[in-house]
Amino acid sequence: MCDRLSPDPWRQHRARHIRRERQGEARARRPKENPPKPPARQLAARAIPRPAPSAKARERLTERDRRRLSDLFERDPIIAEAWGLKEAFRNIYLAVDREQAAQRLDTFLAAVDRSGLSAFQAFAKGVRSWRAELPAYFDEPTTNGYAEGLINKAKVIKRRAYGLPTFSGFRARVLRACA
Repeated sequence: MCDRLSPDPWRQHRARHIRRERQGEARARRPKENPPKPPARQLAARAIPRPAPSAKARERLTERDRRRLSDLFERDPIIAEAWGLKEAFRNIYLAVDREQAAQRLDTFLAAVDRSGLSAFQAFAKGVRSWRAELPAYFDEPTTNGYAEGLINKAKVIKRRAYGLPTFSGFRARVLRACA
């Protein structure tokens, strides 16, 4: 099965991790006194916007999402840098051939080195260890996503089927789900 634009949950995890770090730093800067709490609506208005727009791909952003991201980036340039790195990594898989992907990978790794963001530097260290394999995807663009999906289905059925009286019943459920 060809999965040309497979999502990278770790990319979203890194951006979420950086956003949470920034929220923690903002919380630490607040005064330690106990002022009366404002109503929940006021709290929500002052909170950092939810990560939904930052988790979306650039081409799927609505005009409202773009405004929200722009406001967030003005308040916190580190989140802007993290989002830019996420998009730079996405662009690797949007390349049309292996050479262009290798160039985009080099650009991404150089940007990570300049950024100094620890979450992306740890990711880049792993990417460097797979440097030869990543552009090879463009020679044969297949993944094991289909097999991983079937394995996941079987494991979920196994967890939920605790106490089934026979193996044949379990096997039938797995075969029905994976057909």
